[in-house]
Amino acid sequence: MMNGAENRAADTKMDKKYVIGAAVAVGALVLVPGLAAALTRAGRPLTRAAVKSGAVAWDEFRKAGAEAFEHMEDLAAEFQSEVAARQTEEAATATGPEPRPDAD
Repeated sequence: MMNGAENRAADTKMDKKYVIGAAVAVGALVLVPGLAAALTRAGRPLTRAAVKSGAVAWDEFRKAGAEAFEHMEDLAAEFQSEVAARQTEEAATATGPEPRPDAD
């Protein structure tokens, strides 16, 4: 288990890594002027493709969810029908057969 001093040291090392990474990225953009423009040109089609894929996936998940919901409704209706039939049957057996009038 790390104590407070070790934890702060680890945070400082991680902070330095992020600063160094950001500096390298900014330096690459400054040194290669066409890179930013190329990333921008490539980024728009990639973004459009990602949004389109997300919309298609959303639609498919929505359809699958609606179908699953319909199946659950069908199962619930079958269950309710079985319970009602069982209750009717139990009520009929609990009262027993109706007495027959005696023919005297």
